[in-house]
Amino acid sequence: MRLVVLAFLMSLSTGAFGEISDNRLRVLLNICDAAQKSADLGTVRNIASQIQSTKLPENEQLAASFEKCLYTAFGETTKKPNVNQLIEEVENTYSKLEAGCRALLRVGPEVAIAHPICKPVLTKP
Repeated sequence: MRLVVLAFLMSLSTGAFGEISDNRLRVLLNICDAAQKSADLGTVRNIASQIQSTKLPENEQLAASFEKCLYTAFGETTKKPNVNQLIEEVENTYSKLEAGCRALLRVGPEVAIAHPICKPVLTKP
């Protein structure tokens, strides 16, 4: 029984575990490239949806083809950050940093004053 289970697990493709082999990725990217050349957007989207959860390949040529396929299928993949949200995030982070430095000042004043990050936070005018 154990051998049957082991054989079954070994027979599963790596795709079942969320990974794509290099050869399969290369084939999918070749199909995507051919579909782009023939303006077959349905195939491009299908291939892109199969590879979108895969990490960027290390091979520069494959990486360029990977990004081109995703861009053709889904358009711009990175969203511009909202300036107001970024400002709010920076202010919240600074408040947490300031609170941490003040806590360090209470526990170890010498360390807090000498610390390269806490020193300017604690000695600001």
